[in-house]
Amino acid sequence: MTSNLSSKSLSKNDPSPRRASRTRRWLVRVGLAVPTLLAAVVCLAALGNGRVDAPVDYRASALLSTPAGPLPAPVTLRVVTWNIANAYGFTNNRRERVTAIARMLRELDPDLVGLQEAFVAADREILWRELAGSRLAHQVRFPAATVGNGLWILSAHPIREAWFHRFAHSNPWYRLFEGDWWAGKGIGLARVDLPGGGSVDFYDTHAQAGRDNPDNERVRLGQMQELAEFVASSRRPGAAGFIVGDFNTTPDAPDYRLAVERTPLQRAMTLPSRIDHVFALPAPGLRYETKGTRVLAGRIPVPRPGLFLSRAPGLLEWIDMRFGPPGESSLSDHPGYLSEIRIAPGS
Repeated sequence: MTSNLSSKSLSKNDPSPRRASRTRRWLVRVGLAVPTLLAAVVCLAALGNGRVDAPVDYRASALLSTPAGPLPAPVTLRVVTWNIANAYGFTNNRRERVTAIARMLRELDPDLVGLQEAFVAADREILWRELAGSRLAHQVRFPAATVGNGLWILSAHPIREAWFHRFAHSNPWYRLFEGDWWAGKGIGLARVDLPGGGSVDFYDTHAQAGRDNPDNERVRLGQMQELAEFVASSRRPGAAGFIVGDFNTTPDAPDYRLAVERTPLQRAMTLPSRIDHVFALPAPGLRYETKGTRVLAGRIPVPRPGLFLSRAPGLLEWIDMRFGPPGESSLSDHPGYLSEIRIAPGS
């Protein structure tokens, strides 16, 4: 049987070309909509990134103009700094790691703890719950910026007040995959009463990461100048003092030397460290003696491969972090440090 339809009429009535055309138009719209939506989200997030919800007006403090009581007798404090790498996207196995970190802190029984990168609220709740019943019964955070700065101070002794300085120096907002600007980095201060008398000004900081970028090195140099100025103007007269944190700089670097000389700082570690440091703040009538320093680290079994990134993950890395097989992970990509420090009256 011979068909009466010509090839021209077949082409005209075949829906395939029209369907392909509609698909192309849909893909173009999606291709335009996704970056537009992402740009809108980034702009909205940036508008709120300047917020600082932590107290900043430390000059209003009555304690600042009231000298601390004298230290009646020597006291030995166990001081911890630890960047716990607890953030969305950049790390995984967070709950397992913070649980292990909390149990280590219980065992170590420190007096003062400065944590960095404690970004995720649900994981902070796990860590705090694991510490229930320990001496670390007091805490303060310093909410700021879009994702929070991740600074968290824990104390075995009462915290009288707390203040925060957000660094004015930072890398640009558009370096989204680095995240430093979005984290609102700065320095937090907790004024802590010591048992038996005396007090401690305890500072916790997280400075700009280097990432082999000279611009970031210049940013951090400015942050170290800000740190020196904030400490100088916020110290309580007569109080002992410590500053801990992830300084992201090494003892041979210009910004490290600037911080040590202008603040000034007295290193309170008996072991070398790379970028995480514990310092004492000299004060008239007080002497510090570092009796020993311990590295805090370990490895645990985890449900997914242990990955720590200094940037947002690529597609394959993300798949591995979310769906990869069980493995083993370090507690953080930073070692923590505990220094045992004796403070005594005297010149």
